Amino acid sequence: MKLTLILILVALLAFFVPFFVYENVENYYDAFGFRGQDLFTRPWTLFTSVFLHGNVEHLLSNVLVWFFFGIAVEAELGKIKTAALFFIGAVAGNILSMLFYSPDTIFIGASAGIFTLIGIGMMVKPLDVSFYPLVIPIPLALLGMGYVLFNILALFTEPSSNISYIGHL
Repeated sequence: MKLTLILILVALLAFFVPFFVYENVENYYDAFGFRGQDLFTRPWTLFTSVFLHGNVEHLLSNVLVWFFFGIAVEAELGKIKTAALFFIGAVAGNILSMLFYSPDTIFIGASAGIFTLIGIGMMVKPLDVSFYPLVIPIPLALLGMGYVLFNILALFTEPSSNISYIGHL
C-alpha cells in the first residue's frame, strides 16, 4: 500500500508543480511529456510523462482506480513487482501509442500503467471487492472487465479523442 500511495502522491505533486514553477503549463508538458520523436533524445520522458495529467478529471479518475487496484496488487505481489509492472505497462503504452499517433503528439498520464495493474489485479485478486465507483461492493475482476470494455468501445466511438485508448489497452 505504501508504494501505491507514494506513486499517487508523486502524480498529485506533478499536477500542481507547474502552477507554481512554470509561467506556461504547456512548457511543463513540453519538458516532461513524452513524444515519439523524443524516444532516443529524451528517453526519460517515457517515465516523467506518467506522472503528468491534463486536468483535474484526468488526475482524479486515474488516482481513484490506481488506489483500489494498486493496493490489491501490491498486497499480493509486493512493492518491487508492483512498481515494475506499473512502469513496464506505462512505458509499453507510450511506445504502442507511437504506432497510432504522429511523432509530435505528447503523451501524458498514468493510464497505461494503471491498466496494467487492473489486468494483474483481475488475475491475482479477482474476488477482492472494491466500492469504486459505486457504493456497493464489486469484485475487481468485474470492475476491471468494465474498464476494458469501456476502453474498447471508446476506441471505436471516439476516434478523434485526445485520449490514447490504444495505450490503455
